[in-house]
Amino acid sequence: MSSGRYADGADVSVESIWSRKSFMPTDFAFHPTDGSFYLADGYGAHCIHRFDQDANYLSTIGSPGKGDGQFNLPHGLWIDDRDGTPKLAVTDRSNGRLQWLDLEGKHLKTMNDPFTLPANIDIHGELMLIPDLASRITLLDKDGKAIHLGQDPEWDKHMKANKGKLRQQPQRWIDGKSIHPHDACFDQDGNIFVAEWVSTGRVTKLRKV
Repeated sequence: MSSGRYADGADVSVESIWSRKSFMPTDFAFHPTDGSFYLADGYGAHCIHRFDQDANYLSTIGSPGKGDGQFNLPHGLWIDDRDGTPKLAVTDRSNGRLQWLDLEGKHLKTMNDPFTLPANIDIHGELMLIPDLASRITLLDKDGKAIHLGQDPEWDKHMKANKGKLRQQPQRWIDGKSIHPHDACFDQDGNIFVAEWVSTGRVTKLRKV
């Protein structure tokens, strides 16, 4: 039986994590130099598994919880090397925050504001892109300054008043106003494509200006 260890020191068997009910991965990211990769078990065991380049299990990072280095639905992963030192960035969605870990899984930093339900990550130059299920897209510069796209106070009130029902009402959607962004990415020119989790599905292009 293969076994690993949670970051808090508790032993855990791979088989106990990987039952049909508990192993439900959501995203992955590659180590920048050694070929290993990280797999977010977001909908399953609320932790991150690491594998070598041949897909052999190496370790488990984090455990369920609200503390630094713990997760409640780690949904998106990205290697953030904007300051020259690669780190693993994690959207800790149900805890409403981003966390940064070193490449061995040690917690480095947690950022709560300005997130509600951050879902995924992409990076273009010095900008980090975070689609947030709470009807917005967030850009972070390398110093952590945030800019929200496609959201304003009136739209926020409108979304909250509808209590999620707007996802099922495409006739009421407005171009450029996000409903439920689940993923987003940059193209090579810095334009942004947003995929939303709504009844029909919706992809929006935000042109860089």
